[in-house]
Amino acid sequence: MTHCRATSEILVLVLILALLTPLPVFANKTMFMQATLNSIPTEQGVSAVISGRVFDTTGTPVSNAIISIQVTNPQATSIHLAVAYTATDGTFQDTFVIASNSPGGNYTAYLVADKPGYDTARVTLSFTYSSPDFFLQSSTAAITVRQGDTEKVTLTVLSMRGFNEAVNLTAINLPSGVAIQFSPPSVTPGGGAVATVAVSETATVGNFTVTLLGISGGLIHRVPIQLVIIPGPFPIAIVLVVAFVVVALFAAVFLQKRRQRSWKKAALEELLKASEADKGYVATARVIARLEELRATNQVDEDTYQRLKKEYEKRLEKSK
Repeated sequence: MTHCRATSEILVLVLILALLTPLPVFANKTMFMQATLNSIPTEQGVSAVISGRVFDTTGTPVSNAIISIQVTNPQATSIHLAVAYTATDGTFQDTFVIASNSPGGNYTAYLVADKPGYDTARVTLSFTYSSPDFFLQSSTAAITVRQGDTEKVTLTVLSMRGFNEAVNLTAINLPSGVAIQFSPPSVTPGGGAVATVAVSETATVGNFTVTLLGISGGLIHRVPIQLVIIPGPFPIAIVLVVAFVVVALFAAVFLQKRRQRSWKKAALEELLKASEADKGYVATARVIARLEELRATNQVDEDTYQRLKKEYEKRLEKSK
């Protein structure tokens, strides 16, 4: 009985020790991943192919590994999510398309390989995508136009990376009195247009920057042109108006002087008549006073004034 009790106690102790002893931990194997990305231009955009291989530390292929793939555009927005599995030789492949209207810039592909019993393997791939585009080329960077005249600038539209859409032409930042017309107003890559810059006679003289625009869908390109406006020839209408004003002024001055001469002559004749009508003392004194008044109002010249004054003063002495 004592022996059975001792055996039971030993079994309980062994069970407790077994429960307290941690289970053995088996370490995950190390897994490696190699991957590349190749892009092929197509009519729809770019076809991108991600291919790679997963293997362990001995170089042995790891099959049935799960490959999680995420691709982001230059704005860090996901454009492609996929899952691939490695084949018996450890290889995998994934294909996706970048549309032709996608933004240009750096794209990033994040790859993660997982398989039970292996450590996670990660690879990051990056590549640059350039979407089809166009380029505007101007025949000149600056023009000088006289008020009332026109000048021409040639614009050429060049294709970049297979761009073949029509480009609409327009202009902005035009100063008052300036207009620009394009012929033709729409151009396909490889073609050109003539921009006619018309400056009115009343346009402000100075130095300005106008902008020529090429627009196709969401693509916009600008070409700045320095516009120098210089004074134009004097308009004939203004010349005639100025001439008329000058002639009118001269005529007014001439008539005014003529009227003044008439007034002086009439005043002097009146004075002489008065002096001849009555040669008495009081009348002569009145004539002398009137003579002084005519001199003060510039109605008699100085020589005539002096001559008549001496004459009337002598007459005044005799009449006392």
